[in-house]
Amino acid sequence: MTALALALLMAASGEPAGARYFWMSADGLETTDGIDRLVNLAAASGANGIIVQVMGRGEAWYHSDLIPEAHVLDTFDPLARVLLQARPLGLEVHAWVNAFLSWSAPTPPADPAHVLLAHPDWFMADLGGRSSASYSRQECEAAGIVGATLSPAVPGVRSRLASICAELASNYDIDGIHLDYIRYPNASFGFEPEARAGFFLSTGVDPVTLFQGSGRSRPSISGMENAWLDYRASLVTGTVRTVRAALRSAAPDVTLSCAVMADPGSALRDYSCDWRNWLEEGLVDFVCPMAYTTNRSRAGELAVSTTSTDPGSVVYGVAVFNQSLRSALVGATLALDNGARGICVYSLNTFDPADCSALKSFWGSSGRPFHPLDPGLFQMTARFSR
Repeated sequence: MTALALALLMAASGEPAGARYFWMSADGLETTDGIDRLVNLAAASGANGIIVQVMGRGEAWYHSDLIPEAHVLDTFDPLARVLLQARPLGLEVHAWVNAFLSWSAPTPPADPAHVLLAHPDWFMADLGGRSSASYSRQECEAAGIVGATLSPAVPGVRSRLASICAELASNYDIDGIHLDYIRYPNASFGFEPEARAGFFLSTGVDPVTLFQGSGRSRPSISGMENAWLDYRASLVTGTVRTVRAALRSAAPDVTLSCAVMADPGSALRDYSCDWRNWLEEGLVDFVCPMAYTTNRSRAGELAVSTTSTDPGSVVYGVAVFNQSLRSALVGATLALDNGARGICVYSLNTFDPADCSALKSFWGSSGRPFHPLDPGLFQMTARFSR
C-alpha cells in the first residue's frame, strides 16, 4: 500500500466534526482591514471554515494566469490575506467560484480578456436565440436571471472552469473549491447553438421546436419533456465531472462542494442542478443547499427534504441578510437533528457582531470538520498500490 493510501485510510477513521461555515462575498475583500475584521468575526462566532468568493463576475480576487484580476490585485492578494489571517485561527478556507454566471454589472468589463468580451459566443441564449450576454440589467431582472451566463454545452466553458479550479487548488493552500451558479438560471435559457446541436444529435429534434406555441416553460411535443430536462442536467453534471477530474489530478486533497438550490425536486426540474446524483456518484464531497427562506414552515420542509438522502454530505445553508439569526436557526436546528453535516451562514459580510455569542453557543466547538474520503480517488489509489 502506498503512503497516500495509508494516509487516506487513517483519515477515514477519524471522528467527524460538524462544519460551521460562513459564506464571505467578494465585497469583503476590498481592503486588508476589512478582510481581517471579517475573519476575526468568523472565529469569534465559533466558525471553523470560510467559503470566500474569489471569482464572481469572471474576475480573480487572487493572482491568476487564466482570467483578469480584480482591481485590488494591484496592491495586495485578497485570497492570500484571508489564508494568512484564517490559518492561525484554525479556520478552513474554501475558494468560492461562480461557475456559469460571469457578469452582472450595468456596464461591460474593461479588460478585453474578460470572458464576456473574449468569448461572447459561449453564453446561454433565450428561445429566440438572443444571448444573455446582451441583456441589460432591466432585461435581466424581467427575465429572472442575474446576468450574463455561460453555457455548459460549450466545451470551452467546461475546460475553462476546470482549469481555474485547478489553478486555485495548485497555487493556494486552500481546503476546498466551492462552485456557485452551477445551474441554469431558469427554463427560458439554454437555446444557444451548441445546446441545440447536441440535443438534435441525440434525439433528432431541435429543442426550439419543442416550445413553439407553448410559451417558454413546457415542451409542446409529447414525450420530449423528460428528454430535454435530462439533456440539460447532463450538461451541468458533465461540468461538475470535469472539475472533479481536474482536482483529482492537480490537488487530490482539496474538496469539491457546491452551493445548490435547496429544494431537490425544483433544483433538478427548474435549474438542471442534479445535486443528489452528484453526491451519489461521488462527484462532490458536500453540498450547501441555499435554504434562505424567511418562512419558518418552509424552512422546516427544506430541512427535511435536503437531508432525506445522504444527510452527512449536506451543509445546510441559512441566511441572515434577510432575517434575524434566531429565525434562521429554526431550519438549521431541524437539519442538524436530521443528520446534516453542518451549517453554512450567508453571509459573513452581513452578520451582526452582536450575534457572535448566540451563534457560538448554537454551534458549539467540536473542532475542524471531517470530510469523508473521495471514493473515486480512493479507487485510483487502491489500483496504484496493487
